[in-house]
Amino acid sequence: MSTMTIEQLSEYKNLVITQPHCPFCVKAKALLDDRGTEYTTLVLGTDLEKTEMVAFIEQVANTTVRTVPQIMLDGKYIGGHDDLVAFLERQVNTEELGDFEL
Repeated sequence: MSTMTIEQLSEYKNLVITQPHCPFCVKAKALLDDRGTEYTTLVLGTDLEKTEMVAFIEQVANTTVRTVPQIMLDGKYIGGHDDLVAFLERQVNTEELGDFEL
């Protein structure tokens, strides 16, 4: 089991934290794949522990999460699958992530 620090996790610009057999993780990754977004997938229990994910999201987003997927895009915390869907709907008219506020 590898352990990751918050600093290491913060280095990923596009990150999807997932776990096996998670239908919403699969859907979220499919949405990103459809858009051609490159991202790193980290698997709970393999790449990092749940406690590490919780601590990381608390640090970057000041919120406590218990579910996957957890998604970061362009270094910004998006949230879970439903948050990603809403975020992408707001992005629909541009290819640039930078101009939009979360």
